[in-house]
Amino acid sequence: MYLQKINLKNKYALVTGAGKGLGRACSIALAEAGATVIALSRTPSDLNKLEKDIKRIKGKVIKVPCDVMNYEELKTKLEKIKIIDVLVNNAGTNIPEPFEKIKQTSMNYLVDLKYVFTIRPCWYEWEKCLQYD
Repeated sequence: MYLQKINLKNKYALVTGAGKGLGRACSIALAEAGATVIALSRTPSDLNKLEKDIKRIKGKVIKVPCDVMNYEELKTKLEKIKIIDVLVNNAGTNIPEPFEKIKQTSMNYLVDLKYVFTIRPCWYEWEKCLQYD
């Protein structure tokens, strides 16, 4: 258990890029700490594997297949989520190309994903918070 000193019981943790790598590891650790994990990933099969692992440790997970690069899809999915206590912005990818041959389209995609679309879940949730004032 990685978050032994943290109690996240009755808390909701949204993790983007939850299907693989760091996002998957964060999802499992948050579930071990008691959080209900809201797992976003483009790949439903990755979400299914994550769900099995989280259920094996008696954790709770809500699977949300979603491409964070599609803002309308992301917004529609986030509208259904009422509470987010923890946000792990982890969505990412790589397009391996030699440095001297990097295509502009590849660079634009990666910059959008890693910077612009990291902000969008925060921005959307902030707008929801402002409505409660």
